[in-house]
Amino acid sequence: HYHHGYAPRRRHMQAPASEAPSDLESPAAEQLGPSAAPDPLTWHSSNRGAGSLGPTGGANAWLSELLGAHGIGQEWTASAADDEMARRWSQRRSTLDSTGDGDDALGRLDAHWDDMLTFRQTRVRVPRERAWSGSSASSLNDGVASSQPMRWRRLLPSASKAIGRLMWLTLLPVCVVVAWCAVPLRTDVVQGPDGKTHRRLNFWFFLLFYYGIYNAVALLLVTQIFRVYSLTWWPRAMSGVLANVASWVFTTALGALVHTLDTGLERNPLAWTALTLLTLLLPVLVSFASIQRHHRQSVRRRRPPSEVQPLIATATEWRTPASYTRFLWFCSSFLLWYAALGAGEYLAHIYISTLPHSTKDGFYYVYSWIATVNVLSALASWVAASRIRSWPLQYIYTLYFFMTYFIFYRNLFSRLQNPEQVVFIQLGSSLWVVFIYPVRMARWVYRLMAFCCRWSEDYTYDMYVKQLGRTFFLRNVAENATMLGFLCWVTVLHFGPNRHHYPHFQFKPLDDEFNYKYSLTVRASAYVWASELVASRIVRLLFRTIYKHDISAEAVHDFRRYPHAVSAMVLVTIHVLQNILFGMIHLSFS
Repeated sequence: HYHHGYAPRRRHMQAPASEAPSDLESPAAEQLGPSAAPDPLTWHSSNRGAGSLGPTGGANAWLSELLGAHGIGQEWTASAADDEMARRWSQRRSTLDSTGDGDDALGRLDAHWDDMLTFRQTRVRVPRERAWSGSSASSLNDGVASSQPMRWRRLLPSASKAIGRLMWLTLLPVCVVVAWCAVPLRTDVVQGPDGKTHRRLNFWFFLLFYYGIYNAVALLLVTQIFRVYSLTWWPRAMSGVLANVASWVFTTALGALVHTLDTGLERNPLAWTALTLLTLLLPVLVSFASIQRHHRQSVRRRRPPSEVQPLIATATEWRTPASYTRFLWFCSSFLLWYAALGAGEYLAHIYISTLPHSTKDGFYYVYSWIATVNVLSALASWVAASRIRSWPLQYIYTLYFFMTYFIFYRNLFSRLQNPEQVVFIQLGSSLWVVFIYPVRMARWVYRLMAFCCRWSEDYTYDMYVKQLGRTFFLRNVAENATMLGFLCWVTVLHFGPNRHHYPHFQFKPLDDEFNYKYSLTVRASAYVWASELVASRIVRLLFRTIYKHDISAEAVHDFRRYPHAVSAMVLVTIHVLQNILFGMIHLSFS
C-alpha cells in the first residue's frame, strides 16, 4: 500500500552501521509518537540523515492520518500490528540495500526520493476479462503466437510454405472478390423516355447483396485490426457478433433511407463510399468513448480532494498512462487508412467520368496518386512503429497502402492514351526496384538514414535489414494479388452478365481509336506481371547473396510469431480489391 520509487538508475545507499542506526533503532523513531507526529513533508527531510526508509513504531499514526485524509490505504494500520510493520520495513530495506550501487559515506537517501514519493490505492476492483484496456507492448515479444486462438494458429503449417502463402494471401482473396463481382446483379428492364428499353439495377438486391458484402468485409477488417491490438471495440454488454450485426444493419438502413427519400445520392458511388466510411468510423468512435470514460473514472479516483491537493501536488505527479496515449495514436491511424480509401474512390470516380485522357492528364493522375499513397503510407508506418509500437499493425498498414497503390495502377492507368506507355513505365519501374532495394540494404545507407532520421541506437542494422525485407515481401504480395485479380475480373466483367454495369471493361468500338482493346490489355498486363516476377526473383537473389538475408524465411518467422496477422492480411486484400470494383460500377437504379 505504500509505494515509493527512485529516479532512473539511482538506488538508496545503505548507511554505514557505525554512522547511523537502523530504522527500528532510530532515536527519531523512538521519540516520534501520535501526538508529536511531524508534518509529512518535513518528516522526510528530518529523517534523511538517519537513513530511515519510512514510518515505524509510533510513526504509523502520521502515515495513517495522511493516507486517511485522501481515502487510500485505510487498511495500513488496521490490518497489521506495529511489530509486523517493523518486520516489513526491515525486509524492504534489506532488499533495497542488496541492490545498491555502493556505500554512501553520507548515509543519505537519493536526492530525488521525495519527488518520487507516491501513494497508490490497491483495493481496486479489476475485472478478470480485458473489456476495454489493451496495450501493444505484448506485440513486441516473441511468445505472442502461443496466446492466439487456435483457429489462426492452424494457418501456420500452410503459411510456412510457398504454396500455402500463395493460396492464403493471393488465391483466396482473389477468388472471393471474383465470385462476388461475378454473381449476376438483379436488373429490371424499364422503358426509357426515348421508347427504348434500358437495364437498371434493382436497388434492394444491390443494397443487401453487393453493398452488404462489401460493407461486412470492411467491418470485419476493422474488428480484426482491433484484435491485433488486443482490443474489442464493442461495449461489454454486447457480444462481438451482435455489435458487428448492429453496425451493419445501422449503415444499411441509412442507405435504404437515402433511397426511400429519393434524394438521388444513391446514384453517386461517392455517397456509398461516405456511408462505408461511417461504418468504419463506428467501431473507432465506440471504443474511443468507452476508453475515454474509463480513463476519466481512473483519473477521478486518483485525484485527491481539493482541500489537500496542494499537499499531494508537491509529493506526487499524476501522469497519463502510456497505454492510453498509444490508443489515441491507434485511433488516429484509422484516419490515415480512411483518407486513402476516400481519396482512391474519388480518383476512380473522376478518372472514369473524364475519359479519354491526354498524355498530360495521365501523367498528372499517375504521379499525384503515387505521391498521395506514399505520403499516407509513410505517416501510417511512423505512427504504428514510433507511437503505437506495434509491429503487426505496421505490417498490415504497409500491405494496405501497397495494395491501394497497385490496384489503382492496374485498373485505371491501363487506360492511358497509348497502352504501350504502361509497358515502358512498368519496365522502368522494375529496373528501379532491382536497383534501389539492394542499395538501400547497404550499411552506409543505414548510417545515412540513421543520421538524417535521428534513429536511436536500439534500431540496429539487423533490424533495418529485416524491416526492408518485410517491406519488399509485402510489395510482392500486393503485386501478385492485384495483377491476378485484374486479369480475372477484366475477363469476367467483359464477357459476364454484369458487363452492362461496368462500362469501363466493355471495350466499345469507340475505344479502338485509343488502342484500348481486351486482347491488348490482357497481353500488356501479362508482360507487366512477368517483369515484376523477374525483378522480384533478382532482388531476392541479391539479398541472399550479398546480405545473407532470406526474405521468405523471415516472413515465415513473422507468421509464426504473429499468426493473427495472417487473417488481417487476407481481409486487407479482399477489402482493397473490392474498393476498386465498387468505385467503377455504374449505378442506375430502376
